[in-house]
Amino acid sequence: MSNQLAVIIATLHWPGWYRCARSWADLATGPFTRRVIAGTPLLEAYQEGLETTTEPILGYCHDDVIVDEKGWDERVLDEFDDPQVGIVGFGGALGLGDPDIYHKPYQLQQLARQHFMSNLKDAEVHGARFAGSCEVSILDGCAMFVRRKLLESLGGWPQDIPCKYYMYDAWLCLEGIRHDWKIRLVGVDCQHLGGRSTGMGKEGQFDYEAAHEWIYAN
Repeated sequence: MSNQLAVIIATLHWPGWYRCARSWADLATGPFTRRVIAGTPLLEAYQEGLETTTEPILGYCHDDVIVDEKGWDERVLDEFDDPQVGIVGFGGALGLGDPDIYHKPYQLQQLARQHFMSNLKDAEVHGARFAGSCEVSILDGCAMFVRRKLLESLGGWPQDIPCKYYMYDAWLCLEGIRHDWKIRLVGVDCQHLGGRSTGMGKEGQFDYEAAHEWIYAN
């Protein structure tokens, strides 16, 4: 089996990060490249991963995600058999934004995800449990796999917008939709420990509100 996949993990080496990163290799059934980038702001690390790999499918995965399903890689790659699929993830929502968005003054809550689904250990805390696969509008950034062709067509990961840690997943999915790519959810059994990567790139605290407002405006 040829290597079609690279998994890129940015980390600040929090205690336990390696256990998470190791789980991807332990439960994969095929070969893949793992690229760990330490101590670099998130989107800079992700761009470095793009520039230093050659595989056609790139996985961008948080360093606090543990995979618990054998063959997760086959499920992901099977989705990309459809040439119109541009992005695949482990958690996703059918919609983004209030139905009345742009018809009333901006509030951050207008960008809430609608009908979120996943097969996370605590899936019901975030939305609904879903172990199958389906088309969605938006994915969570904890585990996203993107076709290199799509990302390169966008000029790579943006470095000049405020979505440095928050809402970069929304940016990618919305650009995918803008360019007529399909976005797919696969309900892989996994855990997102949450919060371990927060603060990556301390040259400036990432601004949650600014990232949402930029997505709203653009």
